[in-house]
Amino acid sequence: MAGPTRLELATSGVTGQRSNQTELRPRLRASKLYSERPLFFNPLIRIDAAKISIYFIGDAYIMLGAHARTMAILQFYPLLFAIILAILATGGTVNTLTLSQAIPKKILDWEASEEDKIYDRKTIFNYIDGGAEVYLAFDFQELFVRNYKAASGDRIVLDVYDMGSSSEAYGVFSCDREDPEAGIGQESTFGPGLLRFWQGRYFVSISSVGEEKRAEKVILKLGQTVASLLGPPGDPPPLLQLLPPEGLIKNKTSYFHSLISLNNRYFVASENILSLEKGKTDCVFAEYEERDEETTKLLIIRYPDESQAEASLQSFLQTCLPDADSSGKARDETNKWALVRRYENFVVIVFEAPSEERSESLFAAVGFPAK
Repeated sequence: MAGPTRLELATSGVTGQRSNQTELRPRLRASKLYSERPLFFNPLIRIDAAKISIYFIGDAYIMLGAHARTMAILQFYPLLFAIILAILATGGTVNTLTLSQAIPKKILDWEASEEDKIYDRKTIFNYIDGGAEVYLAFDFQELFVRNYKAASGDRIVLDVYDMGSSSEAYGVFSCDREDPEAGIGQESTFGPGLLRFWQGRYFVSISSVGEEKRAEKVILKLGQTVASLLGPPGDPPPLLQLLPPEGLIKNKTSYFHSLISLNNRYFVASENILSLEKGKTDCVFAEYEERDEETTKLLIIRYPDESQAEASLQSFLQTCLPDADSSGKARDETNKWALVRRYENFVVIVFEAPSEERSESLFAAVGFPAK
């Protein structure tokens, strides 16, 4: 019995250099591979000065050596080869085209039921009517959508959002996480009929339309499969490092840029009194454990410069804390303590502290960068 086909690729050398990118012209030679040794790897793309290495789950890998004449062995599957060509054509990055090829069209007994759809910053309103602003408040790039259908008629919907960076993917995930962790991706939540997670620069939502219990197993299986195709983990926002660790409730910590995200997390004012704006401000909002299951809230905002931070501080004082003392502290309408202060180009606000001392200690524990 004939063994699986093997493709060997070799370069004809470096043919061009443009913008620090090396152009290669591969040639193909097919032969039979009788070895039973598997060539299975987790999906990963690594790029350095010498080579680009691309790994695919369950199928094979290809290694392009910029200065080597012999390249790695590739176990041949027509679909896999199409994926590799698509990746090479896009500069070695995972995108919506490669996701469409890589994500299985059948998961358990559920099959893709419609054509895949892709939306960008202009067309996302055609898909999410009234909720697109939540994603546009971050550096959203593209949305990949696929529907799966069971014989019963129940459906699940896969949404994969390319958020441009891991910080932005963490941000959109972090602003709405009420359900328990599911152990998928870098962080996740899973509740009735809905799985949400982030991995690298991607945020993923998988939801059921129909009987939620019947869809539970396939939602988790699809989530695990998709997460494995999204590349290596990414770093969370560096701004999180400013948060005092003691008493921090991790799943009530959010990163964002604009007013719509803040008010979805904690309503401050209908007007943008803090001058929050995507591309100008970075914010982190966190909750801290107190007695009787109550929490103290902490908001840290980074502005482009000290003058903008000072203007926002004064705006907040005039609108929300007109009775604050010279140190920026006052009791709120619930008789708890609020505090607002500026440190260089940062504005820090403490909400609902149980005591004046607690508002001071939480502010003092913020890990501002050293001067």
